[in-house]
Amino acid sequence: MEIIIGREAASSKLNIIVEDKPNAMGDANSVPHSVSRQHCSLIIDEEGAMRIKNLNPQNVTYVNGMAVVEKSVTREDRVELGADRYPLDWKMVDKAIPKIVDVRKLKEVWEEYNKSTKAITQSTQRFQVIRSIVPVFTMSAVLIGYLSGGRGGAFYLIYLLVIGLTLFFSFKAWRDIAKNDARKEQVKDTFTRDYCCPGCGYFFGFTDFRILSKNMDKCPKCKAKLLK
Repeated sequence: MEIIIGREAASSKLNIIVEDKPNAMGDANSVPHSVSRQHCSLIIDEEGAMRIKNLNPQNVTYVNGMAVVEKSVTREDRVELGADRYPLDWKMVDKAIPKIVDVRKLKEVWEEYNKSTKAITQSTQRFQVIRSIVPVFTMSAVLIGYLSGGRGGAFYLIYLLVIGLTLFFSFKAWRDIAKNDARKEQVKDTFTRDYCCPGCGYFFGFTDFRILSKNMDKCPKCKAKLLK
């Protein structure tokens, strides 16, 4: 991000231009004319490191009392602009800079949520596949009963097996409904807690992180810039 710092012509306030948007700060006539309209730039990288750069040879920018063309700076450094050494107020700079929040970790949150919901769905599907075996035993019992005239150990064995499996799967289905509902709620609660703006806690909804990363640049609530 590059920020242009200078003097607002009409009011002689400090003008901080962020993403082509001017922000006039401070009192009128507080900035001397030795500070040009676009005096210096402040470049901030993704890690928050800053470099200040004098934009015109006629300008003069001081860092801790030394005139510089370009230099790394921190908020602990004293920056002064122009021959009159107008002191740059870091609080004004911070106020003008849009807040940046790192949402890259939300990719892992989305992937874990997606993985967990798929696991619950697949568990239910696998159970339904196993449960579909019961009709096969039922048809086998009917066929053996027909061939044996309703007699024979095999008929009674399969018949009892069908009854046992029916009871077992019915009980398991009843138990798993409650169990899976609880798992879904737990996964949902964890997701809605974690899939949020780190700055203000705004929940981004059930939007795939790839879509969110592509289509959203700022948090809808706090307007912080998203580092993706």
